[in-house]
Amino acid sequence: MSFHPIVVGALYPGITRGLSADLLVSQALGGQGLPVCTAHVVAGRGVVTDVLNVPTDTVSAQLEHLANTESPTAAKVGIVGDAPTVETTFDHLETLDGPVLLDLTLSGPSGEDVLGQRGLEALVNHLHAPDLVTLRKTDASLVAGMEIPSLDDAQVAVQRIAQQGADRVLLRCGQLSTHHFDTKSEPPEYAVDLYYDGDDIALFEAPFLDHLGSLHGASSGLTLSLLQMLQEKTSLSEALQKAKGQVTEALRAAQDVDEPSQPQAFFDAFHPHYELPTPKTDEDEAVNS
Repeated sequence: MSFHPIVVGALYPGITRGLSADLLVSQALGGQGLPVCTAHVVAGRGVVTDVLNVPTDTVSAQLEHLANTESPTAAKVGIVGDAPTVETTFDHLETLDGPVLLDLTLSGPSGEDVLGQRGLEALVNHLHAPDLVTLRKTDASLVAGMEIPSLDDAQVAVQRIAQQGADRVLLRCGQLSTHHFDTKSEPPEYAVDLYYDGDDIALFEAPFLDHLGSLHGASSGLTLSLLQMLQEKTSLSEALQKAKGQVTEALRAAQDVDEPSQPQAFFDAFHPHYELPTPKTDEDEAVNS
């Protein structure tokens, strides 16, 4: 099945983050991302200059155009802009025949604020709509209204977010101490994601890989890999395991090259790996003759 996801998000200048990363991962996965730009975020490398939201009617025009001219199979919603754009985006996605993933994003790695309080309130009102809600620990703290210094606290946070309407929540914790009384010790040498489906909590671990310079795109790699597998009707627990492994291998590939080559190595690692045909032996020839 073709993979043509609508990717709703922001443009960043000069770095492979936001829409740029979404499009590169979609292409590497054998698909084609259909971009909808909601903001121009003039931030990166620790410097924040401005966040310029695209007018809501322009976002609506982009979504309407894609609905009329393309055949989108899924959607990932990242940075949305402001409250009216939240409403418009989810109104358009109601008619989409395919999975929707909300990567709830309130702030960026350079410290940029990309969604205000009114926008957050609008997003919370739509948490029931996506098939999966993912968010980083920093943003989860704001949505859940609590600090998350340990996995104990993360379990409380995902349940609070679910109580606000999300059916399934993936909290990307990164390196995190296990217990709230153990936060002063050295963090573990692995990164964790915490998944909650309304009944059970599951923990997904992967090695924590550093020395990756200013590499961006890991979030896009995880969320779009998940979205493709959801489109293919893969169970979410299996999809989470596979996507987590895929991102880890892509980060390893980036770690093995010089910093300027890291983005290329990272995104290349998402290309499908096909098995080479097994060479025929003399015995095979005899059987077929």
